[in-house]
Amino acid sequence: MKNFIFIVLIAIGLAGCESMPFEMQTRADRAAMSQDQLLAQESQRRMAGRLESVEMQIGQMSRDIDALKGQLSTRCAAIEQKSEADKREMVTRLSGELDKLMKQASAPRPAATATPAGRGIEHVIKPGETLYIIAKAYNVSSKTIIDANKIQDPGRLSVGQKLLIPQ
Repeated sequence: MKNFIFIVLIAIGLAGCESMPFEMQTRADRAAMSQDQLLAQESQRRMAGRLESVEMQIGQMSRDIDALKGQLSTRCAAIEQKSEADKREMVTRLSGELDKLMKQASAPRPAATATPAGRGIEHVIKPGETLYIIAKAYNVSSKTIIDANKIQDPGRLSVGQKLLIPQ
């Protein structure tokens, strides 16, 4: 029986040894540990709140980006429509100008007076005429007219100016 009591005491002692570290802690240690746990939980709640706030901001930014994409698409479509309208207007205007030039070029030769000694025909420049148009009308090159009239600047012809058109 002595052995039995001895074994029971050893068993109780060993059982006490396993739980000793927790029981050896003071109340202050346990209170500090509880306080640390509460602070950690509070910090975790704050972080969860911040995370939720950031997720809401990301969602708002995503909606804003989608709205801006829609506005950009609308504006791009409007610019493309305007560009197409401008192209059509430009083609129409250029076609009209080309028609006008073609009519001038195919019109009967302007009245001109012969110059003495048969050197050529005298032509008086009218509004809207260019050296190119005049040369086409008489079936000569612009350079021939420039050389015959000693023209320094072909872009500075004036209405009423007389040109000699060599034949």
